[in-house]
Amino acid sequence: MSDCGNLLIVGASSVATKQLAAIVRATPGWTVTGLSRTKPDDWPSDCDYVSADLQDAESCRKAVIGKAFTHLVYAARAKHSLYTAMAPHAPVGIESVGPNLTMLQNIVEACEGPELRHVHVVAGGKWYGIHLGPFTTPARESDPGHMPPNFYFDHQRFLERASAERRWTWSTSRPNIISGVTEGFGVNLLSTLGVYAAICSHLGLPFDFPGKPGNFTSLQEMTESSQLAEAIFWMCRSRTAENQAFNVINGDLFRWETVWPRMTAHFGLKPGRVRHFSLVKWMADKGPVWDEIVRSRGLRPHPIDRVASWGFADFLLSWDYDVISSMTKIRQAGVHRIVDTEEMILARPGRPTGLRCLVWRQSFA
Repeated sequence: MSDCGNLLIVGASSVATKQLAAIVRATPGWTVTGLSRTKPDDWPSDCDYVSADLQDAESCRKAVIGKAFTHLVYAARAKHSLYTAMAPHAPVGIESVGPNLTMLQNIVEACEGPELRHVHVVAGGKWYGIHLGPFTTPARESDPGHMPPNFYFDHQRFLERASAERRWTWSTSRPNIISGVTEGFGVNLLSTLGVYAAICSHLGLPFDFPGKPGNFTSLQEMTESSQLAEAIFWMCRSRTAENQAFNVINGDLFRWETVWPRMTAHFGLKPGRVRHFSLVKWMADKGPVWDEIVRSRGLRPHPIDRVASWGFADFLLSWDYDVISSMTKIRQAGVHRIVDTEEMILARPGRPTGLRCLVWRQSFA
């Protein structure tokens, strides 16, 4: 592919897509535009931004008219209740296929034109049925999916069919537990655990591990947000990645039973025990506690539901089985970066990643 382009990021409010924007912006010959319903407060001032309702084809068309995008990165999804314990189907992770497929179709069709060369869609480990229970590990891109529905399947089928009739190629990434720090973005395990730790410290309580005992001892994986951003940009530019799916994780594994004591000591918390409980239920009344922490520590005044997603943490910490994705395919294709997950979680002083985000840095410095 030609090493220049005009890239549109759809769903540009997440930590990974913001880092992707920074990478693209710093690359000679490339320009980047973000798209979502609402422009993030920290979107770079020298990058374009457009707003659209992805469920509305005309709204998408108006947002991108005249832009002549060469590359499209799609990282959006319809609002859902997967992580809300009382929502229908939430325990087995069923999300609506129709709205999610419509959103992708609308924006791809709006961007159609002779300039469009590549469409990338961010999928995830749920392709392999991670959310349903134990699965074959290490998960490989060639593995069959699980019993549908799963809108990741529909997204990829759409890409395969649409690209066969047009000039552009496609790729998909399959990260797992995307982790990083961006202000006010709550659906992030590390920022959620940071808020939980701050509350434990403020109340003088031990730092209990709230997940299942099996999750504490099983092998787990994460995807550092810049790792994903770099991999996406590589897929957009590499002929090797054309019409392919790639797992994108840190490249190592960890166990909470090893990391949790290090976290406890590193941040000066009282040691706790494995005590499985629902953060959704037990944090439901902790908004005033968080507000007090914000005032006493001089933190930015974000409400607790903007910096923590208790249901998301409950969901991830319930995986009482090994979660392992193979990185062989992407390494053989030429991507070799590895992130040390334990160090990412601990976030060594001076590094704006992992748990040493705003919550941790000011609460435990």
